[in-house]
Amino acid sequence: MWSGKSVVVHRHERALFLDGQRDTAAVLFRRGDLPLPAEPLPLIPKDKFLKVGNKIGWLGFPAIQGANLCFFSGDISAWLQSQMAYLVDGVAINGVSGGPAFHILELEPPVVVIIGVMSAYVPNRATGEVLPGLCVVRDVSQFHELAPTFASLDQAREAESPADTPPPKPEGSGASETPTKRGTW
Repeated sequence: MWSGKSVVVHRHERALFLDGQRDTAAVLFRRGDLPLPAEPLPLIPKDKFLKVGNKIGWLGFPAIQGANLCFFSGDISAWLQSQMAYLVDGVAINGVSGGPAFHILELEPPVVVIIGVMSAYVPNRATGEVLPGLCVVRDVSQFHELAPTFASLDQAREAESPADTPPPKPEGSGASETPTKRGTW
Protein backbone atom coordinates (compact mmCIF):
# COMPACT_ATOMS: atom_id res chain seq x y z
CA MET A 1 0.00 0.00 0.00
CA TRP A 2 1.40 3.38 -0.96
CA SER A 3 -0.22 6.28 0.84
CA GLY A 4 2.04 9.08 -0.40
CA LYS A 5 2.13 10.35 3.18
CA SER A 6 5.36 12.04 4.33
CA VAL A 7 6.26 12.12 8.01
CA VAL A 8 9.06 13.89 9.83
CA VAL A 9 10.37 11.92 12.83
CA HIS A 10 12.09 14.35 15.21
CA ARG A 11 15.13 13.41 17.28
CA HIS A 12 13.11 13.08 20.51
CA GLU A 13 10.68 10.72 18.72
CA ARG A 14 13.23 8.08 17.68
CA ALA A 15 16.28 6.06 18.72
CA LEU A 16 19.21 5.57 16.36
CA PHE A 17 21.65 2.65 16.37
CA LEU A 18 24.69 2.91 14.09
CA ASP A 19 26.89 -0.05 13.18
CA GLY A 20 29.96 1.17 11.33
CA GLN A 21 31.44 -2.32 10.93
CA ARG A 22 28.38 -3.53 9.02
CA ASP A 23 27.57 -0.17 7.40
CA THR A 24 24.03 -0.33 8.75
CA ALA A 25 21.79 1.70 11.02
CA ALA A 26 18.51 0.99 12.74
CA VAL A 27 15.96 3.70 13.52
CA LEU A 28 13.28 2.88 16.09
CA PHE A 29 10.16 5.07 16.31
CA ARG A 30 6.51 4.80 17.28
CA ARG A 31 4.18 3.71 14.55
CA GLY A 32 1.82 6.64 15.11
CA ASP A 33 -0.62 6.99 12.24
CA LEU A 34 1.78 5.69 9.58
CA PRO A 35 0.07 3.23 7.22
CA LEU A 36 2.38 0.31 8.08
CA PRO A 37 1.38 -3.37 7.90
CA ALA A 38 -0.08 -4.84 11.10
CA GLU A 39 2.83 -7.30 11.25
CA PRO A 40 6.40 -6.48 10.21
CA LEU A 41 7.95 -8.43 7.34
CA PRO A 42 9.94 -11.39 8.63
CA LEU A 43 13.75 -11.36 8.66
CA ILE A 44 15.72 -14.25 7.17
CA PRO A 45 16.61 -16.57 10.09
CA LYS A 46 19.83 -15.41 11.77
CA ASP A 47 21.62 -18.70 11.12
CA LYS A 48 20.80 -18.78 7.37
CA PHE A 49 21.76 -17.02 4.15
CA LEU A 50 20.44 -17.31 0.58
CA LYS A 51 22.28 -19.48 -1.95
CA VAL A 52 24.08 -18.08 -5.00
CA GLY A 53 21.68 -17.64 -7.93
CA ASN A 54 18.62 -16.61 -5.89
CA LYS A 55 16.81 -13.54 -7.20
CA ILE A 56 16.32 -10.67 -4.77
CA GLY A 57 14.81 -7.19 -4.93
CA TRP A 58 15.47 -3.91 -3.18
CA LEU A 59 13.86 -0.51 -2.87
CA GLY A 60 15.26 2.99 -2.74
CA PHE A 61 14.99 6.61 -3.75
CA PRO A 62 17.67 7.09 -6.44
CA ALA A 63 19.10 10.59 -6.77
CA ILE A 64 17.85 10.86 -10.36
CA GLN A 65 14.24 10.49 -9.18
CA GLY A 66 14.56 11.44 -5.50
CA ALA A 67 10.86 11.67 -4.73
CA ASN A 68 9.96 8.36 -6.37
CA LEU A 69 10.38 5.02 -4.67
CA CYS A 70 12.01 2.67 -7.19
CA PHE A 71 12.26 -1.14 -7.36
CA PHE A 72 15.47 -2.94 -8.38
CA SER A 73 16.32 -6.63 -8.72
CA GLY A 74 19.31 -8.87 -9.25
CA ASP A 75 20.83 -12.26 -8.54
CA ILE A 76 23.03 -13.24 -5.63
CA SER A 77 26.56 -13.76 -6.92
CA ALA A 78 28.28 -14.65 -3.63
CA TRP A 79 27.89 -14.82 0.13
CA LEU A 80 30.85 -13.25 1.97
CA GLN A 81 30.83 -15.03 5.32
CA SER A 82 33.64 -12.88 6.74
CA GLN A 83 31.67 -9.68 5.99
CA MET A 84 28.18 -11.08 6.56
CA ALA A 85 27.21 -9.64 3.18
CA TYR A 86 25.95 -10.67 -0.25
CA LEU A 87 27.47 -9.64 -3.57
CA VAL A 88 24.60 -9.08 -6.00
CA ASP A 89 24.56 -8.70 -9.78
CA GLY A 90 22.36 -5.62 -10.04
CA VAL A 91 22.25 -1.83 -9.92
CA ALA A 92 22.51 0.45 -6.90
CA ILE A 93 22.93 4.18 -7.39
CA ASN A 94 23.06 7.19 -5.06
CA GLY A 95 19.94 7.28 -2.90
CA VAL A 96 19.40 3.53 -2.80
CA SER A 97 21.82 2.80 0.06
CA GLY A 98 19.98 1.81 3.23
CA GLY A 99 17.00 0.44 1.34
CA PRO A 100 15.62 -2.97 2.26
CA ALA A 101 16.70 -6.03 0.26
CA PHE A 102 14.29 -8.94 0.15
CA HIS A 103 13.56 -12.35 -1.30
CA ILE A 104 10.13 -13.70 -2.17
CA LEU A 105 9.48 -17.26 -1.00
CA GLU A 106 7.32 -19.04 -3.53
CA LEU A 107 4.75 -20.32 -1.07
CA GLU A 108 0.99 -20.08 -1.24
CA PRO A 109 0.52 -17.20 -0.60
CA PRO A 110 4.02 -15.82 -1.40
CA VAL A 111 6.04 -14.53 1.56
CA VAL A 112 8.43 -11.57 1.40
CA VAL A 113 11.48 -12.04 3.66
CA ILE A 114 13.92 -9.22 4.46
CA ILE A 115 17.48 -10.47 3.84
CA GLY A 116 19.49 -7.28 4.27
CA VAL A 117 20.15 -3.64 3.55
CA MET A 118 21.63 -2.19 0.36
CA SER A 119 25.05 -0.89 1.30
CA ALA A 120 27.11 -0.05 -1.80
CA TYR A 121 27.80 -0.54 -5.46
CA VAL A 122 31.36 -1.60 -6.26
CA PRO A 123 32.33 -0.93 -9.90
CA ASN A 124 34.77 -3.23 -11.67
CA ARG A 125 37.91 -1.22 -12.44
CA ALA A 126 40.04 -4.13 -13.73
CA THR A 127 40.89 -2.37 -16.99
CA GLY A 128 41.11 1.15 -15.58
CA GLU A 129 37.63 1.95 -16.90
CA VAL A 130 34.48 1.74 -14.83
CA LEU A 131 32.76 -1.48 -15.88
CA PRO A 132 29.62 -3.05 -14.43
CA GLY A 133 30.24 -4.18 -10.86
CA LEU A 134 28.36 -5.74 -7.97
CA CYS A 135 26.08 -4.48 -5.22
CA VAL A 136 26.86 -5.15 -1.58
CA VAL A 137 23.89 -6.13 0.60
CA ARG A 138 24.59 -6.32 4.34
CA ASP A 139 22.75 -9.01 6.26
CA VAL A 140 20.16 -8.45 8.98
CA SER A 141 22.35 -9.34 11.99
CA GLN A 142 21.98 -5.88 13.56
CA PHE A 143 18.19 -6.13 13.42
CA HIS A 144 18.14 -9.63 14.94
CA GLU A 145 20.31 -8.28 17.78
CA LEU A 146 18.20 -5.17 18.42
CA ALA A 147 14.66 -6.51 17.96
CA PRO A 148 14.34 -8.40 21.27
CA THR A 149 16.41 -5.86 23.24
CA PHE A 150 13.98 -3.04 24.06
CA ALA A 151 10.53 -3.05 25.63
CA SER A 152 9.82 0.61 24.81
CA LEU A 153 11.03 3.52 22.74
CA ASP A 154 12.12 5.30 25.94
CA GLN A 155 14.33 2.33 26.86
CA ALA A 156 15.81 2.31 23.34
CA ARG A 157 16.49 6.07 23.49
CA GLU A 158 18.48 5.58 26.70
CA ALA A 159 20.71 3.04 24.93
CA GLU A 160 20.97 4.68 21.51
CA SER A 161 24.26 5.33 19.74
CA PRO A 162 25.90 8.72 20.12
CA ALA A 163 26.06 10.35 16.68
CA ASP A 164 29.83 9.97 16.30
CA THR A 165 30.53 6.53 17.74
CA PRO A 166 29.62 2.95 16.85
CA PRO A 167 27.06 1.43 19.23
CA PRO A 168 27.94 -1.11 21.86
CA LYS A 169 26.76 -4.61 21.04
CA PRO A 170 23.65 -5.48 23.11
CA GLU A 171 24.50 -7.68 26.08
CA GLY A 172 23.62 -11.31 25.56
CA SER A 173 23.22 -10.81 21.81
CA GLY A 174 25.87 -13.38 20.96
CA ALA A 175 27.54 -10.76 18.76
CA SER A 176 31.26 -11.20 18.36
CA GLU A 177 34.09 -9.97 16.19
CA THR A 178 34.19 -13.32 14.38
CA PRO A 179 31.04 -14.09 12.36
CA THR A 180 29.35 -17.36 13.15
CA LYS A 181 29.05 -20.00 10.44
CA ARG A 182 25.71 -19.87 8.68
CA GLY A 183 23.88 -22.37 6.54
CA THR A 184 22.11 -21.80 3.24
CA TRP A 185 18.39 -21.33 3.06
